[in-house]
Amino acid sequence: MRIPYPERISYTGALCFATALLVVQLLEHTQLSFALCCFGYILVTTLAFNLAGGMYRPSGSFILFNSVLGLILALVAKAFLGEPADSNLAAPLRVIEVYLLGMVSMLIAAFIENRFRPRRALVSRVLPLVTLRGAYIGAAILGLASNFFWLSGPDLPAGSIFTALHNADALLPFAMILGVIYTVRSTNGRQSVTPMLACLFFFLNLQSLIYFSKQALFTPVFCWVLGAGLSRYKLKPVNYAVLALIGYILLAYGTPYVAVGKARPKPLGLVPTINFAFGMIMDIDAVKAEYKLGATEQYNKVNYFNNPEGIFDRLEMVSIDSLLVDNADRDGYFGFEPTIEGWENIIPHILWPGKPVPYFGNAYAHRIGILSDEDDTTGVSFTASADAYFQGGFFGVIVVETFCFTLIFLALSFLVGDVREHPAVLVLILITGHTGPEGAIPGAVILVLQTVAVVGVAFICRYLLPLVTDVFQPDSSTTSAVRLPRSVLAAD
Repeated sequence: MRIPYPERISYTGALCFATALLVVQLLEHTQLSFALCCFGYILVTTLAFNLAGGMYRPSGSFILFNSVLGLILALVAKAFLGEPADSNLAAPLRVIEVYLLGMVSMLIAAFIENRFRPRRALVSRVLPLVTLRGAYIGAAILGLASNFFWLSGPDLPAGSIFTALHNADALLPFAMILGVIYTVRSTNGRQSVTPMLACLFFFLNLQSLIYFSKQALFTPVFCWVLGAGLSRYKLKPVNYAVLALIGYILLAYGTPYVAVGKARPKPLGLVPTINFAFGMIMDIDAVKAEYKLGATEQYNKVNYFNNPEGIFDRLEMVSIDSLLVDNADRDGYFGFEPTIEGWENIIPHILWPGKPVPYFGNAYAHRIGILSDEDDTTGVSFTASADAYFQGGFFGVIVVETFCFTLIFLALSFLVGDVREHPAVLVLILITGHTGPEGAIPGAVILVLQTVAVVGVAFICRYLLPLVTDVFQPDSSTTSAVRLPRSVLAAD
């Protein structure tokens, strides 16, 4: 079996899947109108994903992650659990209508972007990749160096160029993906991991343990899957076994560790933080017990399933979005200040030091009553469509959301384009895995600013990484030995 990396989803397959889910939902006594909206949502998502260019373009990956991690995975889990899909929601019919119309807005944006898509984006025209191996080795070396620098905890002045570089640093995940692609191509599919890649994998997981980041925890596996999918790697029995083992460790131990570590007060400084993390690892059974208790308490506030379902409780947005939509109907709309500040936030901090930074997740959470009055730091995530409705009702979803995503998709198309044009686009695809389901409108808008990171990575790939590789591994005969064909990635 090869890991799929879809550019298109079969309409026949999507129709069969949507029909099967519709039948199961009706058998489980889901309200007909809710089930029909789910049916339409899946079909509209398929059309929007295909028009946006699939997983090869950031707009397509945004649509995929927004739909799958926001709603579709939760609907499938409810079907397997035998629970009505519209149960445990504050405003079931209204929230599914918001999701459906929100996906229609993304479909319109994808259609306009598809209509005006340039033949080649700015990055691939101005900064073409020289060699795959040079980019992989160089990105790994520079990524490790920069990460050790950031881990040392330098005092970064707000709005400085160093802050921007820190926020845009994605060289290690980028190196991981390129390394997998290079290894598969250079060994004709016999291998996908080398000792160097194993070290990168370990280092990235170590970072997640220090930062207590769920996103960082799953990033190494996600990078391997992206690289293997892009290089059309054929899975072997050992790959299935290793993936199953890693998945078990991440779900059984990694997720509780990160959740509890985030909630506990942490010491200042790198060494005390490492000692703090090591202590939690050594007492992992107590951590798991604390996580189970905390998950149960959180479950009593926000839930979609009849009982706590572990990781699936964290891979859905519909329950909390339903609370937001219901609050908008009962207490009035919030206004479009979050969207305005989201667009203002595109201006780099170094050019506008006093610019407003959108941070409305906390205010939203207070509105729906899931945070204590004294908590003014916890950020809570919502999908873009629920955010648009909370700001301005259906006008926000149909007009404002459509306008925003049209501008976002066009900007991504003209600036960075397709991952087959330049692998630096992988940086944005990684980012959409988080912002797609959880970024709200400001998070989606910030993708335009994050194209700067892609341009920066492309510049480094073009001019700096080959020099770094030549210094550490000066065998020029192997530096340019492997290039990717244009059917997968363009390397020249």
